[in-house]
Amino acid sequence: MEMVINIKFKILMNKTTKIILINVAAILVILLLLWNPIRHIVKNHPYQYVYFNELAGGMDKAYGNHEMDYYYHSTREASEWVIAHAQRSGLETGDKIRVASWHIMSVQHFFRNDTADYQVVFSRWYEKGNNDWDYAIFTITGMMPEEIKSAGFPPNNTVYAVKVDDKPIALVLKRETKDDIAGFQLKNQREYQSAVYHLKKAIETDPTNIAAYMNIIESFFNTGKIDSAKIYIDRLLEYVPYYEPLNYMLAHYYSATNQPNEALRVLKAIREKNVQFVAAYNFAFQIYVQQNDLKNAEKMILGLLAINQLDEQNFKKLISVYKAQGLDERGAYKKAYRKYIEAFEKLGKKEEAQMYRDALKRL
Repeated sequence: MEMVINIKFKILMNKTTKIILINVAAILVILLLLWNPIRHIVKNHPYQYVYFNELAGGMDKAYGNHEMDYYYHSTREASEWVIAHAQRSGLETGDKIRVASWHIMSVQHFFRNDTADYQVVFSRWYEKGNNDWDYAIFTITGMMPEEIKSAGFPPNNTVYAVKVDDKPIALVLKRETKDDIAGFQLKNQREYQSAVYHLKKAIETDPTNIAAYMNIIESFFNTGKIDSAKIYIDRLLEYVPYYEPLNYMLAHYYSATNQPNEALRVLKAIREKNVQFVAAYNFAFQIYVQQNDLKNAEKMILGLLAINQLDEQNFKKLISVYKAQGLDERGAYKKAYRKYIEAFEKLGKKEEAQMYRDALKRL
């Protein structure tokens, strides 16, 4: 009897031990799976929400491919750094240090108690060379992936970076020169030779200054120095190959050098990447008309209509295309109205579609 009890006890103990070991193993697996998220939270507070699962490659794979600090929390740390460390450089154009940002609402909030010494001004990242500022605060939200991943990022004038897993999610820049804004202003005054002088100096100081590149390219175009413009187009393409305004300038170069098909190829690539880039439709329309390719010219105008970007001027262009295709004025308007009805129905704009139905009935 005693032997039977001992056997049963041993069996029970073995089962209990197995259950305990299974539970311990399960807890260890859970802790192991939680290790990276826990490490991330501790290391990156207060930006722990900027997290990407290791199964997706973590920050290394996500950086430059996905948005990071999309709530702009990092602008607080960046603003506090500027307040604590900013120094006058002699480039200031007023009594206050001007701090530029794309994310002006949050930055203004953090400078609300320091308005005697600082003025917060608005600037987009890609236009910062056209604006007057002494320090700038930008999160990387909205920047081009190819720029973020490039060897030239962050720019050399970055004096502070807010990081998550050692990847910058916000930058503080310090102005090293105002040749860029001087060149921009001179270009607008059509003093192109002086503008080029300043813009070249700005690019030497910061080879990633996109605004300075765009302004010097435009200055060369406006003075007929097409080959000089192409040199700077190619340089900037190495840094940001998919930047749409730059590729638009490349299309102008091809058009100016009698390479219309190359221009059309570039304009098509722009539209495929950004269907809302209106200028690419208008420029392609112009080239197709010059080639007497009325079918593709019509497609460009209808493309604008499909994205609800067709204005009165382009409506007149559409009418002129239909007349060139052989329709009389009444027939041209009827065809255009039908296209409008079709487009507005696809866009879900029922009232606009009905308005053109009524107009069609009156013809």
